[in-house]
Amino acid sequence: MKLKGTRLKTLSSEIGKLDKEKLKIIQERNKERGLIIKELKTKGPSTLQTLSEATGLEKEKLFQHIIALRQLGKIAFMDKQDDQYLYGLSEGEEKA
Repeated sequence: MKLKGTRLKTLSSEIGKLDKEKLKIIQERNKERGLIIKELKTKGPSTLQTLSEATGLEKEKLFQHIIALRQLGKIAFMDKQDDQYLYGLSEGEEKA
């Protein structure tokens, strides 16, 4: 099936828009995760509540980032404080 020039240009521009939208989401996600890591580097192990207050992220969104960062090996559970987990940087991340 041959695509005519106009149709091909339209598809190409639509793909470009999608990529820009995805890129924006990825950049925002990386910025938020950077805030979490920076806070943990600066202040050490922290609870979800403390991280939420320090970064300005809602707890639900913050928790999703915590899960992802744990899966990536960037942060880990450190301890418990007043029935809340303390999250901190993994060993290799403390120096990075």
